[in-house]
Amino acid sequence: MNQPSHRQFERHIRKSAADSAHVAWTVHAELRMRQRKINKAMALEVLRQGVVTRPPEPEMALPGLKCRMERFVAGVQVAVVVYVEYPAPELTVVTVIDVNGV
Repeated sequence: MNQPSHRQFERHIRKSAADSAHVAWTVHAELRMRQRKINKAMALEVLRQGVVTRPPEPEMALPGLKCRMERFVAGVQVAVVVYVEYPAPELTVVTVIDVNGV
């Protein structure tokens, strides 16, 4: 089976994130969000309306891919790295980044 395109991943992530029950948060992601003053609503907006900014990368220990979505939210350029096992709707937020942060 061929791997989906960046835009197909983008649409899949947006559709999956529309229902927050499909989004799981790692402890690492929650810690980084607190440190960077990014809340879950901001991160969900990135997943629901952002764009894939880099090619999806394989996750060596798991069968899925990591995708980085970005969007300008509440005055901050936020990137959310999410683990996806396409076409399953479940998403796992791996980390959250303030792209322009210190």
